[in-house]
Amino acid sequence: MKKMISRGKELYGREVFDILFEYEVSRSQRYPAPLALLKIEMTSSILGKDPRPDASAIFAAEINAHIRSVDIPTGAGNRLNILLPTTDAAGARTVCERLLAIFTNKFDGENNETVAFSLQIGASAHPGGSSLSNEYLLQKSEEALSQAKLKGPHTYVLISK
Repeated sequence: MKKMISRGKELYGREVFDILFEYEVSRSQRYPAPLALLKIEMTSSILGKDPRPDASAIFAAEINAHIRSVDIPTGAGNRLNILLPTTDAAGARTVCERLLAIFTNKFDGENNETVAFSLQIGASAHPGGSSLSNEYLLQKSEEALSQAKLKGPHTYVLISK
């Protein structure tokens, strides 16, 4: 079954993401609340006519359509980060599984081409409090992404405290 994608969805710029990331980590430290970070790497396959669609735009639009309004996505090309405020390890696992299920579908582009995606997701989660740090979330999500790449396409790995 193919899904028609919608254009025009945008991601936060890196500078804005960094500011929001700092804010959410500080908030989770001060008022202990869980926080999760996803690092997603996608590979696209395009079938059909040229010109080729911008697969990263299709990918970003579809991600935005399936995350909460409080979630904070950023990225470029085939890499994307999503900060998930007030999300514990179980919630991060649910988001990873939902995204993998969504991207098992193929998507119709604007020129009758079909775009298929394969994802690898590295996720980190922390319950919040004084032991939370930016470095923890960044390092653990990068480690998880490396492990997901070793497992193969359409996989995720979650590392949590």
